[in-house]
Amino acid sequence: MAFQKGQSGNPKGKPKGTVCKFTTLKAAFLNVFEKMGGETELLRWASLNEHNRGLFYQWITKMLPADVEIGGKDGAPIPVKLVKVVTTVDPNGRGGD
Repeated sequence: MAFQKGQSGNPKGKPKGTVCKFTTLKAAFLNVFEKMGGETELLRWASLNEHNRGLFYQWITKMLPADVEIGGKDGAPIPVKLVKVVTTVDPNGRGGD
């Protein structure tokens, strides 16, 4: 089936104005984060001990893109691949290896 220019691929899709549940959830988490002290409290918590620091690094690496391109001096992309961070911190709090 061919679509005409400007025609939606799914004409019976989500109605205009429908609120995205992910956007709503993200806003709720950011609101709670700020009420819990925001960056200042996160830094304090992560600095308390090695366990918390390890958890923080695990979380942040999961939020970063796995593949990124960085431009070199000549403008050519420099491919960068992030590797898994290995830590002895057990996210369940049972101690390290």
